[in-house]
Amino acid sequence: MNLEEENQEKRMHIPLTKDEWITFFFFPFKNDGGILNTHEINKKEDERFEKYGFELKKKQADKARKNGAVFYAVIVLLIMIIVNW
Repeated sequence: MNLEEENQEKRMHIPLTKDEWITFFFFPFKNDGGILNTHEINKKEDERFEKYGFELKKKQADKARKNGAVFYAVIVLLIMIIVNW
């Protein structure tokens, strides 16, 4: 195994960075256009994960998106409860 293959193998097992995780968490929904088109950013990251075989990062990104969606659902629910109280 040469150095390039070793480095590629190491990258496959490296988890998401905090910045990547935060991006997937706070922008889990599709955003069509606009100033901050986070959907395109996340889509490109997903393509990169698929292309290079970063399965760990893909799983973590999916989990961060699910957690982000739950976070926003809880916020909306809390706002609805507070307004109706």
